[in-house]
Amino acid sequence: MNSRRFVVLSVLLFGSLWGLVELGIGELAWVNDVPRAPILTAFGVLFMVLARSIWSVPGSTLALAAVASAYKVLQHPVWGCKLAAVVVVGAIFEAGFTLYERRAGKAAWSAGPVAGAVWPPVALSMALTFASFVVFGYFARFVLLNPYWMAADKLLDYQFVQGPVATLLAAPAAWAGLALGARLSESRALWGRSTWIAYRLAAVGSGVAAVATAVALRY
Repeated sequence: MNSRRFVVLSVLLFGSLWGLVELGIGELAWVNDVPRAPILTAFGVLFMVLARSIWSVPGSTLALAAVASAYKVLQHPVWGCKLAAVVVVGAIFEAGFTLYERRAGKAAWSAGPVAGAVWPPVALSMALTFASFVVFGYFARFVLLNPYWMAADKLLDYQFVQGPVATLLAAPAAWAGLALGARLSESRALWGRSTWIAYRLAAVGSGVAAVATAVALRY
């Protein structure tokens, strides 16, 4: 399988898995009145770092977020705010990852741990996570004009209470993404025809599962 097909399948696979988390865990958190934004963002960080560490293709992180958010269109009612939240996170991480790769070059995703410090991608992911909470809060208030965000306490809670929590959760999420990405990259060289077929089926199956979940949650 060529690299282009691998990237497309991976965007579908990881984007659908992220979408499943948004639908499943997001619904459970909402029903139990648990702030879901930090948890869902952490999973998003895991999938974005995992995918980007396997291939450094500009635009792929935003595409991943677009796939994850697309399944929300199948829900009822459709909340534009929820769609925008995922896309905004993806756009900010896309910009951050692209700039980071230009600066770090081929070593961008292969940097090892430094004594007393975290890996550069982990620190970057934490910074981008906090930025995404601040940016989305203002985007929802001044661009989407969502009444919920007009209340100062709601906006500040999202940006400066849930935002820092999400930033802390982004650290282990990014570490996990790097670890899983390294394993997948190493094993990929040994894949045979049957493994590639299984990977295709996993990508398609995850998409079908996300669609089914979104439709099921309508009722």
